[in-house]
Amino acid sequence: MTETTQAASGKVLTAVALAAALTPLNSTMIAVALPAMSQGFGVAPSSVTLSVITGYLVATIVCQMPAGSIADRLGYGHALTLGRWIFGAGALAAVLAPTLPVVVLGRLLMAAGGALMVPTAMALLRVAVPPERRARAFGTMGAVMGGAAAIGPAIGGLMLARFGWRSLFLINLPLLLASWLLQGPARAQPERRAPRRFDWLGTVLLGGGLTLLVMASRAGGRTAAACAVSGLLLLAALVWQERRAPAPVIDLMLFRNRGFMAGSSVIALQNLAMYSLLALVPFLFGAGRDAAGRASISLAIVAMTAAMAVSAPIGGWLTERTGLRGLIVTGCLLGAGAIVWLAALPASASPGALGARLLLVGLAIGLTTGPAQAGALGAVEAGHSGMASAALSMLRYVGGIVGTVILGYAMGGAGHVTVAMRLFVGAFALAALAGTALSTREPQAINRTA
Repeated sequence: MTETTQAASGKVLTAVALAAALTPLNSTMIAVALPAMSQGFGVAPSSVTLSVITGYLVATIVCQMPAGSIADRLGYGHALTLGRWIFGAGALAAVLAPTLPVVVLGRLLMAAGGALMVPTAMALLRVAVPPERRARAFGTMGAVMGGAAAIGPAIGGLMLARFGWRSLFLINLPLLLASWLLQGPARAQPERRAPRRFDWLGTVLLGGGLTLLVMASRAGGRTAAACAVSGLLLLAALVWQERRAPAPVIDLMLFRNRGFMAGSSVIALQNLAMYSLLALVPFLFGAGRDAAGRASISLAIVAMTAAMAVSAPIGGWLTERTGLRGLIVTGCLLGAGAIVWLAALPASASPGALGARLLLVGLAIGLTTGPAQAGALGAVEAGHSGMASAALSMLRYVGGIVGTVILGYAMGGAGHVTVAMRLFVGAFALAALAGTALSTREPQAINRTA
């Protein structure tokens, strides 16, 4: 690879990583501002949380697949720019919002723009970065996005204290501008598909089914059951629709692609364990401690996220020397062992002992995320990279949603926690098994999905 190509790839990576980082950053950054927004608008905190946080999550999940299909049609450079405009419009609306509903509208626009930016950014890396450096690029992207989520609360708290909650939306605008300037003209992407009728019915069925499943994960009793059954029925209707649609919003052949499903399964299963652990650890090890003790537990959690951010580029670098399969399987088994080690720890354990175990979990996830993404997207035809990236992002969120269901079960008692820990170990073990289905090296020739 020439120095010119290397520099161009580096600029593309910087531009798309900066754009993609805004979605996780805004997922966590806003949490610290909820009390101020509740007080400022005179609205109950529960209503603010439901509309601002949960609405953003649902919109992000629902918009993934339509955004991927749009990206394949427009071209990835143009789609990323469109995503920036939509995200920026939402941020500006929230900055100027006179009422809470306008803030919610702004957040929904940000979610839609972010849903377009994240899979498009991954697709652009897929086609702009040479195969031999792709795992490293995805690892760096994972480090940036994970780091953005981790530092979100700290940035939010600082901005809130100095400039008020509206500044948390305003800070997005210069970041969007920097990403746009760095990207420059779109290069190295496949020809756009011939325009065909957009699959509106498939989009509605997919969006409705996913929304109901998210609601089921957050409800209880009969409401949860009704939402789950209704969501599954809509997804069954989606399968029927997509088999007949000339231009489906989600190509079902993706799920018959061995490499794509292997890499995506690794990501989804690891997310299932990771997000649940982040929420469960403070309850398990923070109960009964004073403020200083709880702060120490928070630092132990930071060890996990920091290890993920630091090890993600290393995983990509190692893949260039050892191959995909061995690194992913080893990393997933390391994660399973770390959770077994964590489950044996008493609730009164020192923060240092807890941090050591969480650090290993973060190391395992960081080492394998970039290679798994590279393996999944490298197994898909270049012209389908947008849809494939969106499907990968959707499966990542699905893993997180399943994890929240397990988390709710774990809160039921000590016996439930033991079962939950075993499920997390099982998730990493299944991820290791999925990793064995990947090629030793990322495919150099593109395998068609159909």
